[in-house]
Amino acid sequence: MYPWFWLGLFLVLLIVEGLTFTLTTIWFAGGALCATVVSLIFDNRPAEIIVFCVVSFALFFFVRPSALRRFNRRRVKTNVEAVVGKTARVIEQVDNFAGTGRVKIDGMEWAARSYDDNVGFAAGDLVTVEKVEGVKLVIKNKS
Repeated sequence: MYPWFWLGLFLVLLIVEGLTFTLTTIWFAGGALCATVVSLIFDNRPAEIIVFCVVSFALFFFVRPSALRRFNRRRVKTNVEAVVGKTARVIEQVDNFAGTGRVKIDGMEWAARSYDDNVGFAAGDLVTVEKVEGVKLVIKNKS
């Protein structure tokens, strides 16, 4: 009877993965498939459970990170992620001590601050977006 349990669990986990595409349940489906094989060969419930747990967690912790990197390679950055590394034009003087500064990038205005507190930028300067902190762009000299 237990091979049917593991096979059923395998199918349910595959269906859940197919509906969500999160690369989470697929690893446990692999564990259930291995437990199915063990259940067919041996009639040992603790061994089946141990195989399920060991294989599932090994796949989840060791294979999932590389799979995510591979699948996310083609992901297009959107919104805030897309501005990092781009060139912006200063439209209002950037002064960290005065708390002023605005830049324009891709037709949108953003609040900005300098990466280095001792470096300011005048209107018209071209800068590079280093990172995003909250709703402000952190900028550096364009290299």
